Amino acid sequence: TGKQLNGEKLGILGMGRIGRAVANRARSFGMKIHYFNRSRLNKNLEEDATYHSSLESLLSISTFFSINCPATKETERIINQKTIKYFPDGAVIINTARGDMIDDDAMISALKNGKIFSLGLDVYNGEPNIHPEYLNLPNVFILPHLGSATIKTRRAMGDLAIQNMEEFFKTGNCKNK
Repeated sequence: TGKQLNGEKLGILGMGRIGRAVANRARSFGMKIHYFNRSRLNKNLEEDATYHSSLESLLSISTFFSINCPATKETERIINQKTIKYFPDGAVIINTARGDMIDDDAMISALKNGKIFSLGLDVYNGEPNIHPEYLNLPNVFILPHLGSATIKTRRAMGDLAIQNMEEFFKTGNCKNK
């Protein structure tokens, strides 16, 4: 069995375009939205979401947690042995950002001891190779890049790659690296 969403607190790490889209979908399930971002959103973008000025504050209330921030030096292994301790017992974590944002050994330990109820991975460290212990855990759900697995999205990805190559050969640079 899973967990009820209605009335639960969804913590969103990275409230950019994707994080806001996740928030809108979660609202339809009756979830309360909380977020941590490099900077606070404008009120018109924030809607009813609650801003947290620290990651620890966000984690401490996140019964559900969605990682949607860009990969940077600061976000590498941001979910680790230290930060996992801040989550409420039985939290659910979803990573659709980058695989290296989660310390696999710390997460596997937290999944085994029940600190983390379940983990959803759209991305993971070392793709296409995954930490083998994840494969033996009944509370891990692995759906690599399923979010982009539509004809329209994959076509757009191909078009963007072609545009980048054309721009590179014309100017020596490209917008999307």
